[in-house]
Amino acid sequence: MRKLLLTIAASTLMATGALAADPVMTIEPAYIESSSGFDWDGFYMGIGILGASFTPAASLGQIDFIAGANFTNGDMLFGLEGWLGFARDNLAIDEWGGGIEARAGYLITPEALLYVSGGGQFYNGGSQYGTIGAGMEFAVTDNVSLDLEYKYWGWSNTAFTGHSIGASALWHF
Repeated sequence: MRKLLLTIAASTLMATGALAADPVMTIEPAYIESSSGFDWDGFYMGIGILGASFTPAASLGQIDFIAGANFTNGDMLFGLEGWLGFARDNLAIDEWGGGIEARAGYLITPEALLYVSGGGQFYNGGSQYGTIGAGMEFAVTDNVSLDLEYKYWGWSNTAFTGHSIGASALWHF
């Protein structure tokens, strides 16, 4: 009996030693890509307001209905945007207008875009302008962004040139 117990004890010690020599298994954590959930690519619609000041001595306020589309390539964004709007100038003259512009930008973070834009605008009173501008757009939810933009209005068929500051809320689909 004593011999049997010694054999079992020796077998157990030898097996335990073998287990101790086995390498320790490590488990690597899975890679999880972080994302803001905001997708800049695709179609968007929104509403905007702007105030403009022109030389010689004119100003206007405007509300716009906006539609556009973006596509990204890495951190670069390219897009096309159009708008239809209603404007009232300092002489209480009301006009309807529209325009289209192209834009190119850089995503400084997944939620923040810095861009430049350029395009043309027209009004039913006959005024036409070429514009160039720059802006910042921020994602505030998974499908809503807020935009702040400066534009220079020049290259006009009128004697007026000007500057505007506008803001818009955009819903991305």
